[in-house]
Amino acid sequence: MSLKGILQGLGRLITKKAKPAQATGQQQKLITYTPETRKLPATEIAKKDLVPVNPRLQTGDLQMGEKVQPLFGSSTYDWAMRKGPGKYTADEWIDHLTTSRKVKFKVFGQPSTRIERGPKSFTYDRGKYAGKTANINKEELFDSNVAVFDEAGELAGGLLAAAKKYNIKLSAQDVGNFLRGNPANRLKAVTYSDDAIQNFNYKAPLENSLGIVQTVKRQFPAMGERFDTLTLHLNTIERGIMNGMLNDVKQGYRAFSGELRGIMQANVGTESRRQLNAMKGAVDEVYAKATGARSGVKPTQYRNESNYTLQGGQNYKETVFVLDEPIATNSTPMKNMGHFSDLKNNLFHVRYDVRSTPNGKKAFVIHEIQSDANQAIAKQLTAKEAFGPNARYNPFQKQIETKLLIEQRNKLLQNVDNMTNADVAALQTVNKQIARLGANRAGANKDYYPLLDSDAYGDYALKYLLNKAAKENVSYVAVMPFNKLHFRQGYKAGNERFYGYASGKGINNKGKSVMADLMKKTANFQDSKAGPIKLSLSDPSKPYKEIATDTFKYPKTHPLSGKEIKSVYHEGAFAQQVEKGLRSITPDNPNLYFDAFAVEVKPGMAYTQKLYKREGGLVVDIFKPLC
Repeated sequence: MSLKGILQGLGRLITKKAKPAQATGQQQKLITYTPETRKLPATEIAKKDLVPVNPRLQTGDLQMGEKVQPLFGSSTYDWAMRKGPGKYTADEWIDHLTTSRKVKFKVFGQPSTRIERGPKSFTYDRGKYAGKTANINKEELFDSNVAVFDEAGELAGGLLAAAKKYNIKLSAQDVGNFLRGNPANRLKAVTYSDDAIQNFNYKAPLENSLGIVQTVKRQFPAMGERFDTLTLHLNTIERGIMNGMLNDVKQGYRAFSGELRGIMQANVGTESRRQLNAMKGAVDEVYAKATGARSGVKPTQYRNESNYTLQGGQNYKETVFVLDEPIATNSTPMKNMGHFSDLKNNLFHVRYDVRSTPNGKKAFVIHEIQSDANQAIAKQLTAKEAFGPNARYNPFQKQIETKLLIEQRNKLLQNVDNMTNADVAALQTVNKQIARLGANRAGANKDYYPLLDSDAYGDYALKYLLNKAAKENVSYVAVMPFNKLHFRQGYKAGNERFYGYASGKGINNKGKSVMADLMKKTANFQDSKAGPIKLSLSDPSKPYKEIATDTFKYPKTHPLSGKEIKSVYHEGAFAQQVEKGLRSITPDNPNLYFDAFAVEVKPGMAYTQKLYKREGGLVVDIFKPLC
């Protein structure tokens, strides 16, 4: 039975026993008949197209039933399909998707117990991932609204909770459809490219415009100060384009346009007005090209923010991941989350460039991964709260529970004249549950966005770049070490934990950093390898380097208190000795390179990537803030 059939006619479909498929002799399949069909003559029944109940959409691993390879897929979907062709209770699905154990504890000295839900692991037994282990991740169950658990480990929301209330059995495809409907599967990548802002001739029209300003200024000396201000704004636009600072371009253009309108309102004469109009047209065209309006390619906005970007790389890009649809129950359904002002529901972004290894191979190098949407929310919630029923309300596919409740209420009201006391009590219960759904929505004190955990959106960004690298013949995806770049923001334990060191270690140069751990798990799943590699500080083809050094010191609260770090970087690289003080560093010189942790790109990474990290235990660190 399809999920739509469940919603529209609960209990109205009658399932017959499975019969052998006569035409092919394949395995038995469940055949569903409606009551109306049973009344038809046998000849008419024979003519009807008998369809198996919810045939499972089983395609390649991770493809979620899609014939065309999606960018991201779900191993949880693959595991759901292995449940078989029948229909199962909510409890049977919980057992299939999670593990559980009873934990003893005391409340005010009295013994008590609770159920803890743990991650379910399974091993692929066939296909290209045969022998690989995957975990069912609690965050995926929450984002897809398959199941939400309370702190006692009991179902508190989602498809399985609704099914359990009304003893509805679900097929593998019913559960699979919810996993496919996860909003994380619908994110759109918007890329801002370094190519857009500089690869056009902007200097000539701007210099010509400056000439026009000086010409008209000589004719109207009383307005000299206003023309000087106009010159200042034109220079701001030019510097913004030259330095890759889109915000400077926008601010300069707005100020230029406003000042020019004021000048044009004065009596400047017909010829001067013609010259100023021509200048305005030229500057408008430059602005349109610089901001991507002509090319359709958005220019980068933060290339020269040195706290977040290490100088010296090539082909710098910013990719923003957007949920391009309203989140109906959030405080603002379509909201700009910061940094990229032209986007709505921009959940997180990655900044990266291209660098070379000593043997000439290319690597995408991650400078920053940040979620403007979820970072502040995650800091305020423990894992228990984040994926429980109260703090965040996920509206996607939530209508299933509401529809089931309304369907139950309508059934009770159909025979209102003959309602028993039990029926009245049942109706009151259903009305309270419907009211509670509304209260839960109103009571959620945090907006909902998918991929809340930094591990989850870090994994998404990593696998997006691995997929892109495999398609573009890039050999590695690496991450900037904390002590190379992120220390520029001052010491932040979150950055040390997330980005880590070139060795792959995290806090205090021990354990594992988040990104190194994600890289190792991906490498294991994809038969690749992860570890430290050498990367260029600047373009190897330009041997004359402008060298600079950062000095960092660990704070008093850190185990390495007082220790200083010297970090060399290249402020510039030139093909010729253009000024004194430049140092020649050729590609065979070890001083051209620094160490970074990376994962090797394999051809298989060009296909569907597994979404959500391997680990995301339902009971791991539930009282610890996510960030």
